[in-house]
This record gives sequence, structure tokens and C-alpha cells, in this order.
Amino acid sequence: MLVGAWGARAGELLERAAERRGASIHRVGGLVTLTPPHVAEGRWCCWLFGRPEDRGALAARFDLGSRDDLPAAFGRALAELGESACELLCGRFVVVALDRERGRCLVARDQLGAQPLIHARVADGVLFTEHECDLLDLLPRTPGPDRLALLQWIESGLTPPRCTLYEGVNRLPAGHRLILGETDARVERWWELRYEGIDEGGTVELAERLRDTAFAAIGRATTGSQRPAVKLSGGLDSACVAAGLAANGLADGRAFAIGGTFATHPVTDESDLIDATARHAHLQLERIEFDPASSILAPALAHIVRWRLPPATPNLFVWQPVMARARELGADVLLDGEGGDELFGLAPYLIADMLRGGRLHTAWSLTGRIPGIGLEPNNRIRLRLLRRFGVSPLVPSAVRSRREAWTRRTSSSSSSMIPHADARALADLHTASQENRRDGPLWWRFQAESLIDERDALDVGGHFRREAADEEIDGRHPFLYDLQLTESALRLPPRAQFDPIRDRPLLRDALSGLIPEAVRTRHVKSHFTPLLLAGMRAEEAGLIDPLRRADAAVRAYVAPEALDRRIAVAPDDRSMLGAMPLWRVAIANRWLSSQATAGA
Repeated sequence: MLVGAWGARAGELLERAAERRGASIHRVGGLVTLTPPHVAEGRWCCWLFGRPEDRGALAARFDLGSRDDLPAAFGRALAELGESACELLCGRFVVVALDRERGRCLVARDQLGAQPLIHARVADGVLFTEHECDLLDLLPRTPGPDRLALLQWIESGLTPPRCTLYEGVNRLPAGHRLILGETDARVERWWELRYEGIDEGGTVELAERLRDTAFAAIGRATTGSQRPAVKLSGGLDSACVAAGLAANGLADGRAFAIGGTFATHPVTDESDLIDATARHAHLQLERIEFDPASSILAPALAHIVRWRLPPATPNLFVWQPVMARARELGADVLLDGEGGDELFGLAPYLIADMLRGGRLHTAWSLTGRIPGIGLEPNNRIRLRLLRRFGVSPLVPSAVRSRREAWTRRTSSSSSSMIPHADARALADLHTASQENRRDGPLWWRFQAESLIDERDALDVGGHFRREAADEEIDGRHPFLYDLQLTESALRLPPRAQFDPIRDRPLLRDALSGLIPEAVRTRHVKSHFTPLLLAGMRAEEAGLIDPLRRADAAVRAYVAPEALDRRIAVAPDDRSMLGAMPLWRVAIANRWLSSQATAGA
């Protein structure tokens, strides 16, 4: 269990919590943990949490045999290379390494943020855990909500960099580490994604290379699994995972597919495409029919009780039965195509790079090749795209953030629920977070931020770890957290992804003959928003009605006029665009109420 304390006071809090649980503790120097060291080599004691993998050098230089030998091999690397040994790892991991001679400890989080790490300062030291609820159990009192983090979460599902929804409880960013010394504790970056140019080659060659790299990532995601399954939809990305399982020789009765179907919601249902994909990949298929009487609220409230956080998605009521059935069928690993849209998709800010380089004709030409725009887009749409993806990214971040805050403040009809003063404070936070942006072309920087920083701000890694614990099944996400595939995708020439009709054209070309043509050539996506709207209508009394009360807990945070405008919309007239913010503010209200009850 990933729980640790550094410093006398923090260690005392952990020891008291362990006594309450009847658990033992382990002290090594100034570090206290609930788990004994996984390896001790020379002056180093080391703990490895998660699912770390070898980037190659552990096998080549440090005598790594099987996966079970990885801690020992990493210990040898640590003894020889010191703190830089973390660069030999990839996958989902947190490394805790204690240098006993120097009295110094480092806690490093993996490069892409698959393994969550939460920390908080306590007197002379630091407490750190995998989840917020574990850390809150150690503290003498529960901290209050972080106002700005909660407001940004309600608005967009994101939290500001390094923040959680609890004041003073922080998230260690992906690719960063805590450095804990005798007198100080600081956060620093230990790994950085760097721009390395683009791969050369024709469209066919690039597509084949992308397919091979994606299939290799899918193979790595099944390592150690006896009964892998893929969560199948009718979309391109999960079909790619199914094809990858077949290409890795797993469609032999060992792997299978499982998919949710929605007979009562035809706009969401993809039954025919799911069937076709499973047949094409020679995977046995288990279909789970959605129960329209399922409660959208009950699983969200259960999540709040167990994890002391609002859930990151309302779709728990959709996927819990699917994952439960996969577990019943013996699946030990459940794969999905999450993250494929961003990984294989368009890099639209190439338009800004063209403008910045004075290549105006090329920039204008690219606005006519945005996926889905069609063969003869009108100039009004193209100008709007030029402003969004060409001009806006060239405006300094501070100016952009202040302009957005000013728009909120001066617009009486603004739909934003963030009060004016808080909008300005959030703009300042955003500006500060942009000061150390990566070097490289704008298209690449925005793609890297989307694949790493945005996901971290959405707490995607934390969400999937909580889901795996709730459903007791190991969820693996080859398109989210495979470092080799991510680095390879970011070397694709961005122009190759511009196509006026097709999104993800390289991936579609790569999968020709390997997935059903009906899936490969389909360019629309089904959404769960109709299910969300129906669920909210069915549970108006538990979700929306509490927001109408003058003493609703969330009213102390949001702009009341904007909230009232939202909840005044009749249930049948609610838009798909406004569904998610309305759900988040309703769930935030229930979370805040649970906090008050727990405090009492």
C-alpha cells in the first residue's frame, strides 16, 4: 500500500493511523511506511509501487531476467546510477528511494501520470499516499475544499496544476518527484518530454509504422495476463485494440470482448458495429444490455463515501455492470481504447506555426483540411478556425487569460458559474502555469500538453486507479500510458493528420483489412450524453432540486445568478453542451454536503 511519511510529526500521524487499523509500520531513517522496502542495495532502500516496466537498459545492463526480478535489477541500477536510475523505468509507477547515507528521500511519479501520488506538508515533513482518502485518514482534521480548484472542476472537470479539491493537499505532477531532506521538501521535474523532430516517410509507410507501434503497445498491456478482455464500442480506437489482440496471437479463446448495448437509446447504441468488430478479430463477445432503470446518482454517492471525492465521470452507472461481468467471466486485465482520439488525432496548432513562420498561404490552406469540415467549407467557418487555431495561440498566455476573465466579468449573460473575482484568480494561476512550457513547435507543445498535462489536471490516472479498485479488475490503457507509443505518435508529421473528411486518417489507413470497413470508414461518434440527460431527469429530486435551496452548500462557491439560470431550464430543454457542468455542480453540492456531515 502506497502510504509514507517523512519527518517526526508526519511519522507520528502515520503510526497512530496504523495502530487504529491494527497495521504494522516500517521505519528506515526518517521515512515511515506501511510496507517494508522492496529492495536494499548499498546505501539505498527502495520501494516500487504500481506496475513499473523496463525501458530496455535494466535487461541490458543490470541482469533483469523475468518481470519478478525488476525490483532487484532496479536496486542494482540505483546503487550504480543514483537518482537517475528512474530514467530506466516506464509504465505505471511511483518510486520511493531512500539514500541512508545522505538522509535524503525521493518520491518519483511515472512520466505520463498513470500512478497517482497525493502529498501534504505536515509540520516538519510530508505525508504521501496514492489517493486523497488515504491521506485524509492520516490528518488530525479534514481540510476544507480548495475554492479555486472546486470552481474550475465544476466548470471544466479540470483542477489547477498540482491541486486537488482539498486545500493544502497537492497532486505530484506526472514526471515530477518530491525531494525530502532533513530540513526541506521540494517538488522538481525529473523527466521531460522533448521535441525530437518528425519521422520521414510516405503516408503508407507512416501508417504501417503507426500500426506496428500501436499493436506493440497493446501487446505490452497484456503482459502477465492469463485472460485479457477488451471493452469494445463501435469506435475506431477500441477496434484497434481488438485488432491488436488478434495480431498478438491472443484471439485463441484466451482473450475476449465485452461491450455495452443500449436498445432503449438508439443514438448511443452501437451493437451492430460491436458485433462486427468482435467477429473480425475472432474474439468471443459478451454483450451487456444497459438497464434504463439504473440510477445515475447511487454509484456517484457510493464513490463519494468510499473515496471522499466526487467521481470524475457520470458514466459509472453505465460501465460498472460491464466491468462486473468481465470479472465474472474471469478477465484479469481489461483493455480499452481510451485516449485514442487525442493520441492519433489532429494537431491543429500547426496552423499557428505556419502563421508565425510567415507561411500565410499554407496556414489558410490547412483551415480547409480540418477533419469533418467537408470538401467545400465556406470562408466564414475557415476564418473562425484560423482565429482559433492560428491567431489565438500566438497571443501571450497572460493576455489570453486576462481577456477571458474580463469577458466573464463584463458579460451579464455569461454561462460561467465562476464568480468574477475567482475568474481573475484562476486566470493568474493559469498564466503562472504557462511560464515553463516545453520547447518545440506550437503544434507539438499543445499535443504534449493534451496527452500529459491535461490528463493530469483531469485526474485521469486517479480515476482509473479508483475504478480498478472498485471493480477489482486491472484496467490497462495502451493509448493513454504507453510511453513508447506516445513518443512515437508525437513524431508523426502533423500535416499527415489533416483531412477534410476523415479524423485520424493515418490510423484508419493503418487498419485497412484488420477491422470492419463499417467501423474504419465511420466518422461520427456516439455519445453517452443522452443517457446522462435521461438519468438527470429521472433523478431530478436528488440531483437538481437540492441546488434550488437557498442553503445549498455549493452556493457559497458559484455565481448564484448563473446557477439559477442553469437550473431554471426545463429538464426536456437541457442541452447536451450544458449537461456535464450541470451534473458536476450537482455532484459537487452532494460532495460538499457530505464534507459538512463528516465534519459535524
